Amino acid sequence: MIQIEQGVIPRYYQLKEILEKRIQSGEFQPGDRFLTDEELCEGYGLSRGTVRRAVEMLISAGLLRREQGRGTFVNSLQQSHVFFRLGSFDEEMRARGWKPSASLLSRRAFPAGAEVAKHLQIPAGEKTIEIIRLRLADEKPVAYETRYLAYKTCPQLMEEDLETQSIHSLLIDKYDIPLIRACYTIEARVLSQKEAGYLQVEPGSAGFAVERVTYSLNDSPVTWYRIIYRGDVYRFSAEF
Repeated sequence: MIQIEQGVIPRYYQLKEILEKRIQSGEFQPGDRFLTDEELCEGYGLSRGTVRRAVEMLISAGLLRREQGRGTFVNSLQQSHVFFRLGSFDEEMRARGWKPSASLLSRRAFPAGAEVAKHLQIPAGEKTIEIIRLRLADEKPVAYETRYLAYKTCPQLMEEDLETQSIHSLLIDKYDIPLIRACYTIEARVLSQKEAGYLQVEPGSAGFAVERVTYSLNDSPVTWYRIIYRGDVYRFSAEF
């Protein structure tokens, strides 16, 4: 059995990841009664509060459900309220058989304005990093992305090669910044003249915008990320 480790990543989140993998591996089938809180506490040496928080995350994700007076059960995909997945840009492009890449358009440190400060939950005027990249598939521009994070979070990004490396992976793997969850906003809209110019389409063409705030420990925002895709490239899938 995989053990919970002491370190930066919260124990409840480690447990949630372990249990999710056990469910997805087929160890538990849809309709099976899941392990009780007591069994999880004993098996992983954790407190009841930690276990309950991990289980609640799995319930929120639709993998488990609680039945009054009966216990916790494993859901089938069809029983989940809504299931959808937004992959990374690289995943989306590779799924279509295209080679993803990036071109760094600009990178700067600047005092956060009101909108950036609101999303990152920092004081207006605090030093912030802005990174703008053009995302390509088979060398053709398909998305325009902008990312913000507080300078103090990872000042090293000002020196990193951001054309050949994933910013998300750098934060997690190189700089040990746990990214626990993300909140998305998705909308269809027309491309601005600037966006259309970079994406090599006519201004006013259809686009698909995805906005994401990614959180770390204590539910503190790490990055505010916006990407606008050409409307003829992006696809959003959902199952109900």
